[in-house]
Order: sequence, then structure tokens, then C-alpha cells
Amino acid sequence: MVGEISPDGKFVWNGTEWIPNEVNGHEQIPVTPATDNVFQLNPQGQEGDLDWNPVEEKSREGGKAKLFAMSVVGLLILSALSWALYAFVIDSMLFPDPYSKDKFFSVVDEQPSEEDVMSGEAGSWICDVELKMEQDGMTIRTEFKMYASEDNARSYSKISAGIFGSTSTDIWIDKYQISWMSEDSESFTAQTVPISGLDSSPANELIANSSGPIEMCFMHHYMAEGMKNDPGLKFSSEKERFPDEDGVRAVNVETKMELPGEDEEMNIAVYFDDDDNMLGTKISNSTFECIITSELKSFSKPAWAEVDSSTPMLIDLSDNLIYNANHSSEVISQYNATYPISGNEQRIVIYESDYDYENDTDIDTIRYEVPLDTAMNGGAALQVVTDSGEEVNCTITFSDEDSDSRISSGDIVTVSCDDDYSPVWGMVLGLADMKGVAKQVNMEVPWISPAFTIIALLGAAMLVSRRE
Repeated sequence: MVGEISPDGKFVWNGTEWIPNEVNGHEQIPVTPATDNVFQLNPQGQEGDLDWNPVEEKSREGGKAKLFAMSVVGLLILSALSWALYAFVIDSMLFPDPYSKDKFFSVVDEQPSEEDVMSGEAGSWICDVELKMEQDGMTIRTEFKMYASEDNARSYSKISAGIFGSTSTDIWIDKYQISWMSEDSESFTAQTVPISGLDSSPANELIANSSGPIEMCFMHHYMAEGMKNDPGLKFSSEKERFPDEDGVRAVNVETKMELPGEDEEMNIAVYFDDDDNMLGTKISNSTFECIITSELKSFSKPAWAEVDSSTPMLIDLSDNLIYNANHSSEVISQYNATYPISGNEQRIVIYESDYDYENDTDIDTIRYEVPLDTAMNGGAALQVVTDSGEEVNCTITFSDEDSDSRISSGDIVTVSCDDDYSPVWGMVLGLADMKGVAKQVNMEVPWISPAFTIIALLGAAMLVSRRE
């Protein structure tokens, strides 16, 4: 139609073609009909109007988050694979190789023997025995430590039994003193007795007279000798950490042993590192575990051993009850310690002894006494009076059997009276110093728990196997 204006208002139809729409030389602005299309979006140019640019930015941020999450997952997978590779391949390759019997025997032979430790030839040596046992629903824990060197020795013991608490003792011996300590939840005591020497080394005296499980420190020697003498004794060697799964890489040598009265076998394993150093021994079954370690390491005197004490000499006399006119007793010195004979400080005494159950102590009442140095030089005269008022003459002598001018084990004390029924009958013969009547002292915890009954049986079984 002639004169029709194009939709954009820029052109007009002249019947033949579209020509520019000009009115008076100016471009006409087309009028665009209003639309009711609600889905049509008009441009928003003013600040603060809605725009689609933030949506595009959020899309880009979402892509970055997905990429980061995928990276984290990848790292976790890589870490897991690396850990699996280390745990199951590399870690296993870092363990020592299993032992043969011959290598086990050779390495054990290089370890200090009980004789080496007792003589002091091994140097400064420490052994630690830790035990845990389930007994009738209660956990019993014990610890035993032995320290030994050429000049001194120490023994520490502790036993804990759940609600019953714990008790511990500590003993120190050198050439100049014997000291001991005891402690429980209610008390602590420490005592020291000066000495002039020992018949042998401190380590020999302490180990030989200990009631603790010292044989456990040398279980590897017993085990090796048992295998040498009994080829049928089980032998196996495997890679395993010591003392537990979080411990160091090691190789073990294991055997099993049946004990009288036990329902299951006891596993005994000795552990070594890659340099053939012995790490320790483990003894166990379903209710019992004992871990033993030993090493050559220096140690020092504990602070509590510096305490002063009013404790008398640690000496007993054998057969010290007087029941005849001529009675002799032998000196038994604890740990074979010796004591100097110093003027009138030491005495030979005849006393009566009663026990105070309420305070758990002995009450000693000295009835007669003579100076020890007088008794050693020809005898000391003693006059006692009977119930009827008659005087009875007695002679007390001290014989220094080894002629060392010291009180030591093996010396003899004798009392001889003219009357067969002397008033001293039924009394106790003993030695004393300025601190009181000499007596030996129980310094250790009572190793009577079921746990150490098992250890005693195990040690006996190993000894039998070794000797056979």
C-alpha cells in the first residue's frame, strides 16, 4: 500500500520500492505499539536495576568450587594410595629379615649373661620387667627394675592391684651403705645403714638375694639354651613391631611353652632391630603380658638414698634362742655386708623380744650386754642371778673367723654358763650398736601374686629345658 511505513519507521512504500521516510528533512521516529508479552525483558540501564551479570558470576564461582572439590578428592585418593603403598609394600621392606636358629643363637650369645652382670663385668646394666595380668576381674600390674654396675646396684619393685592401691620398694647398695625405701598410698619411709664393705660386688649380693623376677631379664639366654638342648622346641621368626603396633620395626624369634596348671600355652618372643641389637622380650597369653627390656646404660644414686637413719646393723644370729649352758650362734649379715669393730660401740646382748601387733613392730628389752671388743679378746665375764638369788657366772666370746677385724657373716658368738639352768635360758642372743639391736630387714614387696607364680613356673620350665 502506497504510503505504508515500515515497522521500524525508517522507510515508506511508494508502490514500487521502500524509500527513506523523511518529513521536512527529519527522520521520523516510529511509534512502536505497546506489547503485553510478560516474557519479554526490556533493557535496564539505570544503576540499581536488575541485570543478569551476577548470575553469570555465580555460575563461574560454582565451577571453581567444583574444581576445588575435585582437587581435594583427588588429593585424598592419592594420599590413601600412598599410605597403602607405604604400609603394605615399603614399610614391610624396611623390617629386618627373619632370623635362623643359628643367627638367633649367635646374637644371644653376645648379650651379657647373668654371671657378667653379677660380677660387674658387663658394665652399667639396667633391666625393666613390666607385667599386666587380668585376675578375677581385677587388673594386676607389677614393675621390677634391676640396676647393676661394678661399684653399686639398685632394685626397684612396685605392685598395683586396682582399688587396693599400690606399694613400692627401692634398694640401693654400694661399698659404703645399704639404703632402702618403701612407699604406699599412706606412707613413705627411707633408711640407710653405713657399712665397711661387702664380701662380693653389690650387684652379686643384690641379685643373688632378690626375691624379684630377676631370671626374666635373662629369658633370652634360657630360651636359646633350651632350643639347643631340645630341637623339638617350637621355633619361628617373623617381622613385628616392638613392644606394640606403634613401636619400632623388629624381627622376633618366638617359641611356645606349656605350664603346669595353665589352660593355654605361653608365647615367648625375643625382638631384635636391623642392627642385631636386642630390643626386649615379650611373654604373653590371653590374660597375661610381660614385657622385658635391658640395656647397657649408666645410672646414679637416687636422692632418697642420701637420708640419715637411726637404723642398727642389718645382722641376724642363727639359732639365737639360748637353750643350753654352752650356746653358739653364727653371724648372718644381710647382703653379706661387713661392719667395722669400733671400740665399745658394738655390743653382744642377751634380750627378750615381744611383738606389738597393734603397731606391727618388735619390742626388744635388753637384759644383759658386754662390749664386743672385750668378748673378742679372751671373752667377757657376765654374772647373772637366778630367781632364788644365786649368782651364775657366764662367759661371752666373739670369734672373728676370717680375721678381718670386722663383723661379717660366719663370725661366731658364744655364751657359756656354769649352771645348766641359767637364767638366760629362753632369751635371745644378738648383736647391737648405739642405734639398737641388730636385725635383718625385709626390704622388698611380697612377690606372691598369681602373676609371679606364673613367672616362677616359667623360669623353672626354662631351666629344666636348659639343663636337659
